[in-house]
Amino acid sequence: MTKFSDRDSNLVNFLCQHRPQVPPAAPDLEQQILQKVKVYRLPTTSKRARLWLVPSVAAAGLALAIVGYRVFIPARPTAAELASVEKFMESNWQSTVSENPEEEVFLLTY
Repeated sequence: MTKFSDRDSNLVNFLCQHRPQVPPAAPDLEQQILQKVKVYRLPTTSKRARLWLVPSVAAAGLALAIVGYRVFIPARPTAAELASVEKFMESNWQSTVSENPEEEVFLLTY
């Protein structure tokens, strides 16, 4: 616990001297609390009630796997995109094997 600074000691002493008395607890307070807890307790499920969850979870997992697989398959590039990539690769290849560094040409077309 942190210690109070010296400036707070007067306040702490005042609060300790003037704190109210704690009222006594009701004799049957524990029983009242337990009764309230029993009222709000969730019903327990039987094994048979939980068994219907297995096929539904399996079906949902299968559906998510199929949909997820279809989402992550990349789309096929168009002919224009392939031509652009081919031109880019040719220009880069030419610039890497050319003898004159000033001849470097980077061709990017979209």
